[in-house]
Amino acid sequence: MADAFDVPVKRRRMMSLTPLIDVVFQLLIFFMLTTSFLQTQALSVVTPAADQKELPEDARVVEIWLMGDRSLRVDGDPVSSAGLADAVRAKIGDRTDMTVTILAERDSRTQQLVRAVEAAREAGATNVGTARVERLGK
Repeated sequence: MADAFDVPVKRRRMMSLTPLIDVVFQLLIFFMLTTSFLQTQALSVVTPAADQKELPEDARVVEIWLMGDRSLRVDGDPVSSAGLADAVRAKIGDRTDMTVTILAERDSRTQQLVRAVEAAREAGATNVGTARVERLGK
């Protein structure tokens, strides 16, 4: 019975956390140095008002029509894709409160919509809205 008490008790060793902290710190530095932060542009989109009374009385809207046959119109007047920004700029003038609404027919292409948004921004429009319609009046 004396032999049972003669065996030394093994104590568990605590694992050191220092190497783990070092590795985590190195990973943190690595990801901080390799991450690139992109500057994104925000585009404010005007949604339709629920009631006509909510619209300002002097509000003006310039409409860009994206036709299903890939033609473009600004307020009903046909324009080329190269002259779209100039046509919108002519309609907007010096006013900063103008809203550009892009009306896209069902068969129009997404790239056409992107080009219209870019043209509106290039023309100086700050408020751009979009809508999808079945057919626009020719």
